Amino acid sequence: MKRALSTLFGALAILVLAVVVPASAQTTDSETIPSIELSGEISPATEAWIGHALDQAADEGAPLAIIRLDTPGGLDSSLREIVKDMIAAPMPVVVYVTPAGARAASAGVFITEAADVAAMAPETNIGSASPISADGSDIGDTLGRKITNDAAAFVRALATTHGRNPELAERMVREATNVTSQEALDAGLIDLIATDEDDLLGQLDGFVVKGPKAGTLATEGLSLDERDMPFQYDLLQVLVNPNVAFLLLLIGFVGISLEFFAPGTILPGSVGVVSLLLGLFGTVQLPVEAIGVVLLIVAVGLIIAEAHLPTGGLLGIAGVAALIAGGLLLFDTGNDDYGISPVLVVFVALIFGGLTVLVGQKAMAARHRPVATGQEELLGSTAEVRTAIDPIGQVFLDGALWRARSADSSDPIGVGYRVRVEAIDGLTLSVSPLETLETGAADAAAQTAPNNPEGS
Repeated sequence: MKRALSTLFGALAILVLAVVVPASAQTTDSETIPSIELSGEISPATEAWIGHALDQAADEGAPLAIIRLDTPGGLDSSLREIVKDMIAAPMPVVVYVTPAGARAASAGVFITEAADVAAMAPETNIGSASPISADGSDIGDTLGRKITNDAAAFVRALATTHGRNPELAERMVREATNVTSQEALDAGLIDLIATDEDDLLGQLDGFVVKGPKAGTLATEGLSLDERDMPFQYDLLQVLVNPNVAFLLLLIGFVGISLEFFAPGTILPGSVGVVSLLLGLFGTVQLPVEAIGVVLLIVAVGLIIAEAHLPTGGLLGIAGVAALIAGGLLLFDTGNDDYGISPVLVVFVALIFGGLTVLVGQKAMAARHRPVATGQEELLGSTAEVRTAIDPIGQVFLDGALWRARSADSSDPIGVGYRVRVEAIDGLTLSVSPLETLETGAADAAAQTAPNNPEGS
């Protein structure tokens, strides 16, 4: 089901983006080397981008491909798919950690060790590949050992296959070891240090690749073709961010709930449906915990129930608590840098929960309020006297002349007075004066009269 939803929403998103954002033209000359950007969190978006870029390089007959890496880490599932794409590529793949100050942390270690050639720029670092839970804490004993042993064996296999230092690579998983580019080169964890891409290209000429794609590289006369991640993948990167996905789901739930409370308002429901679809699209790309989904559904139900059946806030409080718990447990990314923010979850849950209950209660109160129709709508309205009321006269109200009598005084009410409608008897209005013309005229004269010099 998850894969089916992912495929459906993915197809829709790609179709729309393909129309809105045309793909940039790429050189198909085999005399160029694609230099592919891979920066930021390792996610389903970067996974899709690297797969596409490597396929394109293969179709162009590129002699090799360079991946410019700078990442704090990311999803284990996405990094493994990227590694598979790199291994399956027909040409050698070079991973270059760049620019100065960049890092290949966590998932970046595995991607670097999967490269046919591993290179780093000066003043970069690599390491800290220990698995962690979604909230950044250590994983429990048994499960932690299973996950750590699996990751250690994986990185060790990658390093060994390419003739690098498997012991140091394994320590990065088990002990969160981190080293500089020079230390990595000295320890045999990487193959080259290059100051920039031109320097890298020069060092690659004649370089002997070890492993499954063993051979000697020839880069003389070749040029680089910089390929940054296009807009559609940047947008996908936003949608698959756990915080954004959670917000979109919540906006969707609230929008649809408001439409349910006040049918026909259109805007909340429309925004809710679009947000829910985008949120679902982002969610199905991520490792979702069933308990988080259940808690979110329960939370929405409790908040709606509070709006329908006021319980002094008990159901609302329970709904907000379920919303917070559901948000915190919704995703298990295994990476603190790519997890959902607890502060965001609590803040948004309180705001959205309170907003939904408040608006829902007002909408339900309006729905159950007696409907005022016809003449009842005139009660409390202000009219202007057109024929003196003594005891019967006429007033002008709502575009028409009405028969009127004084409600609380036997004194006549002159033409031009403003009156308020107190009651309706058939076609006769019972009115009371709001002000007198004399008072109004006196006030106006007092405001506009000039100072008398003789009285000073």
